[in-house]
Amino acid sequence: MTRVHRIKRVATPDGGGEIDWRRIAPLRLSHVLWLDVPAPDTEVQLAYTDEALHARFRVDEASPTVRHLGVQVPVCKDSCVEWFLQPRPEDDSRYVNFEWNAAGALRLAIGSARHDRSDVPGVSAELFRWRAATGLQDERGAFWTLQFAIPFAWLQSLYPGFQPEPGCRMRGNFFKCGDETPMPHYRSWSKVTSDTPDFHRSADFGELVLE
Repeated sequence: MTRVHRIKRVATPDGGGEIDWRRIAPLRLSHVLWLDVPAPDTEVQLAYTDEALHARFRVDEASPTVRHLGVQVPVCKDSCVEWFLQPRPEDDSRYVNFEWNAAGALRLAIGSARHDRSDVPGVSAELFRWRAATGLQDERGAFWTLQFAIPFAWLQSLYPGFQPEPGCRMRGNFFKCGDETPMPHYRSWSKVTSDTPDFHRSADFGELVLE
């Protein structure tokens, strides 16, 4: 179980957003899956405000592969991070899969399993407030980031009865992949137990609890 902390809307020191990510401990995607090859170190930070869930990925990848731009494009073939989220696991088996490449291109669908997914309409940068940044550098080396918000009102439109309050238990998983990068790779936060690549295994999702 991972607790997601509630925070107030604040301005970051660089003016780049409303979350001061320095205060939020990251979750490491520690499971390297399926291929015996290096996979870029990846972590995600989570928080929530009165209005939305917030996430920020960091990927230690100097030259991310980007071939797809726009929305509802196959970003999993590029250098990609993903959040699969099941807001009401107790009575709704559907989950949404947010998939982003390093340029901020997005694939977003909903369904109960791999083969019954439907694209989510109305996807826009204004709705999810996403930002991607590449070519970054710090003492750990080169990296890129992807951050976005998931409005609670939007989630409630898909999951009637969802209440984002302390104690709310959701399920989900976080992934890093690159199906058609120079060195294909897969990582996850919660371990995936299939023998072949398959992120669409809700039985392997971890628990996320609003605090």
